[in-house]
Amino acid sequence: MPISRKFLPPIQTLQAFEAVARLGSFTLAADELALTQSAVSRQVATLETQLGCLLLTRGPRHVSLTPEGEAYARAIRNALGQLHQAALALQDDKDATRLTLAILPTFGTRWLIPRLPRFLRAYPQITLHFVTRIGAFDMAHAGVDAAIHAGRADWPATRATLLMEDRVQPVAAAAFQTTRLADIARLPRLALSSRPEEWADWMKAHDLPPPEPPVMVFEHLAAMAQACMAGFGVALLPPFLFRPEIAVGELHILAPDWPNGAGYWLMEPERSRPNRAVKSLRDWLVTECSREDGAFA
Repeated sequence: MPISRKFLPPIQTLQAFEAVARLGSFTLAADELALTQSAVSRQVATLETQLGCLLLTRGPRHVSLTPEGEAYARAIRNALGQLHQAALALQDDKDATRLTLAILPTFGTRWLIPRLPRFLRAYPQITLHFVTRIGAFDMAHAGVDAAIHAGRADWPATRATLLMEDRVQPVAAAAFQTTRLADIARLPRLALSSRPEEWADWMKAHDLPPPEPPVMVFEHLAAMAQACMAGFGVALLPPFLFRPEIAVGELHILAPDWPNGAGYWLMEPERSRPNRAVKSLRDWLVTECSREDGAFA
């Protein structure tokens, strides 16, 4: 049986009446709805005309519900709540099946992508959309559900889950092989633009004098590693991302690993309702990282 439009007022009219009924004031309802008092009053009057009954008794300072208005307000409140829950349920379905993830170029291609088949077998309903980001960005306005970040968890308006500690080692091509720290300190240095103080921190941690400026600065780890293999200098690299090159001797480890005080994090925007697909990814990443059994060091 079709529903008569005569008894199906517009949603904004019902919201206006519900707010007045709940707050007992046209002024307070107008403030809540970001409308003028006269606009709210007109919407309630239109509703009464449409229904053919008085819903409110107007007083000089406040309004009160008639018996009909009280019953109608209760029904409308329930109906609006059901509409809200239905919308949340639809959003939950979307959140459970799609995820936009910002990844670091080198970490994404060398560590994450090769392991994704395990994630997709565990969560075949989730479709992943990847974007590349380096450094902090405004997640609330970037259309991103989560981001993998290397550094410190100091982004505003985010929640951070530590995936692993960040540890780096000085590595170089065969021409620069040495294990003496003083010799390493004199080699030409390659650096990341996002970590301008890392070499200075490494020198200080090993009681070495402050370094000269680097000979080259890179945005991506992978580009710095290529320059390192080409013999341009020594670089501080996380060895877990360059195991193949280390294994075949294209990169040589010159000194023990060093915790640089940073980490790899899964960043999520603060929100009142958690994203179910992000939760699945978070749980999987934490488990996957723990499988490495210390191999990140």
